[in-house]
Amino acid sequence: MPLLRFCAISLLFLGAANAAFAQNAPELTPIPAPEPLPTPAPFRAFQTEEQLAPGLNLRRVATMTPNGPLRYFVVCASPKQWNLGLQLADPNDVVKKRSPRALAATSKAPVVMNGGFFAYGGAALGAVKVGGKWQRMPWKNRTALGWDSATGKAQIASFPGNLKLFLKYSDGKFRSFEAALNGFMLAGSAGAITDGFAVLTPFFAPKYRVKTNEIVALVRGADVVSMHSEGEIAVPRDGFLLVARGSAISEWSGITKASFEFNGDKNFDQWPNILGAGPRLVEAGKPKTTEKEEEFRPDVLARGPRSAVGFDAQGNWIFLVVNGRQTDSVGLTLPETANLIAALGAREAMNLDGGSSTQLVINGQLVNTPSAFDSVDPTKAREVMVPNALIFTAK
Repeated sequence: MPLLRFCAISLLFLGAANAAFAQNAPELTPIPAPEPLPTPAPFRAFQTEEQLAPGLNLRRVATMTPNGPLRYFVVCASPKQWNLGLQLADPNDVVKKRSPRALAATSKAPVVMNGGFFAYGGAALGAVKVGGKWQRMPWKNRTALGWDSATGKAQIASFPGNLKLFLKYSDGKFRSFEAALNGFMLAGSAGAITDGFAVLTPFFAPKYRVKTNEIVALVRGADVVSMHSEGEIAVPRDGFLLVARGSAISEWSGITKASFEFNGDKNFDQWPNILGAGPRLVEAGKPKTTEKEEEFRPDVLARGPRSAVGFDAQGNWIFLVVNGRQTDSVGLTLPETANLIAALGAREAMNLDGGSSTQLVINGQLVNTPSAFDSVDPTKAREVMVPNALIFTAK
């Protein structure tokens, strides 16, 4: 049958079938008109001041900027009444992360703010020193905050450095090497070491399993007490494990003692507590950002949520937390953050991990709105886990 005749007959058949269906089809229930979407509440600017405790104040601000609405929070604390502390997610697991709200529950601190950056594996990326003990080495030459709560003094500056390992042999000779600390990346490097040393202290984990092409020395005090080429070894509380990988294994013959020390800016030696992050925001009371000098990616300048820490001319601590990536708060660029915290009175200030990590907890409650969203319910904000946080505790 010719194709055109077939199509014509088919159309006549379909037309008759549709007419028959129309005569016998049930009535359809009308679809109700959709309810109108709620009208967004008009923006309302405000500023509130609250004394959380003597010497500890919280300011909440909502304001309209040329770039859109902005919400931010400022905490000011007197060093005469409040200690600045650095709370680790887990002092015995370098890759463990917890939410700032969980860290607030552990520390009982009335104010908790997220701290420094972290790698995809979870470990802090940058200098971390708590109570005089190093957990992580500086990252490149990025800015760090060093402080002593006992004296109320502090320093914010560029902070390069690495870990120096010293080995003593049975013939009395010494050799020194650069080593990784509580991980397998040398300070500022992009990948794990394949030939070299790593020092694992109790901050790292309770145990370490020896891997292929490694030999591990168990060190108590400074004495090498045993060598291991396989199995799982407990990290000694009174010493450390020293891991040699690849060609570094050849250095093991005749080793009797091992020790390590920080090799870097001696001005930071005085500080029992150090947190690395960056870039710098304020120097000597004036906005100054150093993202290029510290080799940050260009996107660090972009508008978004922000966390920052600084201190004024009297030594009073300043926490700044800015909501971003939200309809009621667009966030700040890095230069805008520098301008704001300088306007708040900071003489020195440093940028912290921002974006979805930005979180401020007051008396156990999360007061800002994180920009991360729950994977199950996208309408709910998600609290991001972090490796450390800055806290205030009463003296």
